[in-house]
Amino acid sequence: MKKLLCYNPLKYLPFAVIGLLLLTSSCENDDVNTQRTKELMATASSATTVAEGGSVKFIDLSLGVESRQWTFPNGDPATSSKPEIDVVFSEPGDVVVTLDIEYFDGTKESMDFPIKVFPPLIASFTPSATKIKVGESITFTDNTVGEPTSWSWEFEGGTPSTSNEQNPTVQFNTNNPTTIKLTVTRAEDGSTSEVENVVQVGPPELCYNGSFEDGLITDFQTWNGSGFPLVIGAPGANGTDYCAYFDYNNWGGAELMSRDKPAERMIAVENGKSYTVSMYIKAGAAGVIKMGWFQLGNNPLSPWDYSSVWGTNGQVLTTEWQKIEFVANIPDDGKVRGNNYHSYWLTKVDGGATVNTKVYIDELSIKIVE
Repeated sequence: MKKLLCYNPLKYLPFAVIGLLLLTSSCENDDVNTQRTKELMATASSATTVAEGGSVKFIDLSLGVESRQWTFPNGDPATSSKPEIDVVFSEPGDVVVTLDIEYFDGTKESMDFPIKVFPPLIASFTPSATKIKVGESITFTDNTVGEPTSWSWEFEGGTPSTSNEQNPTVQFNTNNPTTIKLTVTRAEDGSTSEVENVVQVGPPELCYNGSFEDGLITDFQTWNGSGFPLVIGAPGANGTDYCAYFDYNNWGGAELMSRDKPAERMIAVENGKSYTVSMYIKAGAAGVIKMGWFQLGNNPLSPWDYSSVWGTNGQVLTTEWQKIEFVANIPDDGKVRGNNYHSYWLTKVDGGATVNTKVYIDELSIKIVE
């Protein structure tokens, strides 16, 4: 290496001083030996996280590092040599993250970071009943996944109206669908989750499978020349997932039947009682068909005694859901009224026009008036 030219005052100094200077200085700049510092320092942004949720940031602040290696069990990424890295863990459990450091002088050191990975918190509950009479009670069973530590319930129209119990029992005195809300919290990491569901409070419906929410059609048929041509559609009325529909094809109606079903699934109404018969209906094309009549009937296999109560409507169908209903007053005439059905008939607005459109139905119900 090229040397620097420098002034040499040594010939003017005593030999003892010259020796001391030779030990502590030099005119050659490549002989300078600077002392280096090494120290292990690293941090993690949290000691807890949620599987497949938020990330944990790891930062290495160590001094004198020649190389580093992070190891993240069940993490994404699994390893890294970067000084700063965000990691997402995929499986619940306790993991130990390791940082291995090699310093400039070849020495090594390591540091561990214990991390608790929680499962995702998902609120869920099951009611002991989804349809009850006014004044009855429901027990709500918590099915939350993720080890919650506290529960906050809200019961629309319920007594009590709120609860912090895990599995509360609530009485309802309203006559309408009520919303139930559950919010759960996990104290260790502060996670929260909430879920809502609806319970029907009021006279229980007599219809079997009148809402189609199980995705099945088991008790319906239409009067257009073929048996059971109804098809599941989506979405349903009032924000539900499913409805049913059929092709009108210039002629037709449909009915909910309990005929030919097991005894426990038959619709039976009582003589001398009144029932609200209702449904939601819409058409694929507006203004071309209308409701001709609405019926609560009795159609046993033998004898063929219809004993029907009729409601006339005349309401023109649109492409939006409309609720249609009438009150059927059952005569106290001594007749047996098992195997009842709920049906309707559609007619064309213009009797001479050809109409081919889909007709959608949902939430068919027969409820006793109490």
